Amino acid sequence: MLNLTHQDPLYRGFNMDHRGPQINHLSFADDVIIFTSTDRYSMNLIMSILEDYEHTSDQLINKEKSHFMIPSNTSQSIIDRIQEVTGFSKKDSPITYLGCPLYIGRQRIIYYSQLVDKVSKKICGWQARILSFGGRITLIKHALLSMPIHIMAAVSPPSTTIKYIESIIAEFFWGRDQDRRKYHWASLDTMCLPYEEGGVGIRRLTDICTALQYKQWWNFRAKSSLWAQFLKSKYCQRANPVAKKIDTGQSLVWRYMMKNKGILEGHITWKINSGSSSFWWDDWLGRGALANHTRNISSLNNATIAHFLNNGKWNERKLRQQPWKSADTGRILELSATRSGISRYLSRCPSLFGGP
Repeated sequence: MLNLTHQDPLYRGFNMDHRGPQINHLSFADDVIIFTSTDRYSMNLIMSILEDYEHTSDQLINKEKSHFMIPSNTSQSIIDRIQEVTGFSKKDSPITYLGCPLYIGRQRIIYYSQLVDKVSKKICGWQARILSFGGRITLIKHALLSMPIHIMAAVSPPSTTIKYIESIIAEFFWGRDQDRRKYHWASLDTMCLPYEEGGVGIRRLTDICTALQYKQWWNFRAKSSLWAQFLKSKYCQRANPVAKKIDTGQSLVWRYMMKNKGILEGHITWKINSGSSSFWWDDWLGRGALANHTRNISSLNNATIAHFLNNGKWNERKLRQQPWKSADTGRILELSATRSGISRYLSRCPSLFGGP
């Protein structure tokens, strides 16, 4: 029902680019986040839909547990209007949704205090004195290190928070003598080495966080999810994502993706199938993006491989008109272009994934 609100010409919802997905709500189980403007008509429309849901399902919305969040510079008259129409209470940033902090503005360490408390309370419930070192290692690997993964898969906590959690884990491993911590006979870097290299095989949270950042770029490039469509419509309206650069005002997640794409693109190879891949910016020839080997290729040049195909075969005339070396044309002509479908794969690299 909420998806139909955009059909109302008087409805003013979340300001999105018309070429991207028109999102007005996100839902998981019984938790729903609704995005809308402060226009009275739009809010009344939303509330009427929620009332229809109550009458149809015989379930009441708990307004005491329902809140709205707005920018800090919002005038009091707008706040009063929202409270009057919705009956919800105002809640300041940050809020926690599905275990992840949602906030407006810059990232702060205090937003992740719940994660630190969660790890600390878990350790306090264990009797470290009666645990062997082997038992502590097992708990660290399978309990403590898995607790932050849910948050890190969505957002990247500050490095200070990650280092503090790692220090808590190291202190649990070496133990405490009354109110004093025991001497740490090996650094955390040494402990995180494989058994064969003198470590105990613990994963560093910084490495896990980096790996999950890499996965975000891979999911963005390889999958057509709602999240990927939203980011493309917001940051890549005209230019190819590979050609984009970091700019001011961009989200933290997008800045990390821009930072890591240079590493990952060198390990992503695209196969020629339907020809939907970018001719200039996707590595389908096995030697990197062609734009990096050619002059005067604009980031706005989004020509696909299909543009250079004619009835499943290469259009040699178009290829020879491109500003590159003749040897590149020969390599392309030798490459088969008769397959169909869409395919892409990520070549594994020990330096990225920690294994062969």
